[in-house]
Amino acid sequence: MPPLRLAVLDVDGTLKQAESAYQYLHERLGVAHLARPNRELALAGKISYAEWLRRDARLWTGQPVAYLQRLLAENPYLPGAPELLRALKRAGVVVALVSAGFTLNTDPILAEFGLDYALANELGVADGVLDGTAINRVPEGGKAAFACALMDRLGVPPERTLAAGDTHGDLELFECAGVRMAVNPRSERLRALADVVFEPDLVGAVAWLVARGHLPGDALPLASARRGRDAD
Repeated sequence: MPPLRLAVLDVDGTLKQAESAYQYLHERLGVAHLARPNRELALAGKISYAEWLRRDARLWTGQPVAYLQRLLAENPYLPGAPELLRALKRAGVVVALVSAGFTLNTDPILAEFGLDYALANELGVADGVLDGTAINRVPEGGKAAFACALMDRLGVPPERTLAAGDTHGDLELFECAGVRMAVNPRSERLRALADVVFEPDLVGAVAWLVARGHLPGDALPLASARRGRDAD
């Protein structure tokens, strides 16, 4: 199989344990009961995703950005996720995050692992606190548009592109990529289209990619490589 050149990864529920950064913050900030009606209206098709985003953002008006960053940092990675990100970077793969969440959640991951690109919604900030506004940078279809534009710009074909996600919103990523990884999928369609499904975490993801030639052997974490040699 050809080695990867590009990986486009969802964040919430795929790399981070909380399935929704919005719900995670609602619960940590004690406003989940106020957010619930917005979710119900959106899922019933009575308000748009953009309106849902705006209503959620208003619930956090006045919250200090630094405090929210601390809360988000307490949402752990799925086991195996840091190893996957490091292995992709060691192999020279361009790594992009794409999330219907927000940049307060994706930017720290980008910085921690030295990733290349990220696209997420943006919460309005004034004088270090949230001002209750939001910019919808990832509308419906936005994940696929971002992935396809990157592939075109970098000249990367589908068979050398990895997509990873967990919900029906990531189906559009799977339509772009030739290597498809579902992580604790909450969509049966996503599960069916995946080349591999990882549950309950991403432990083993690097080994799977190496075994299929998508990553070089030296991308394996040292401990895994030692276990492999000991078994020979």
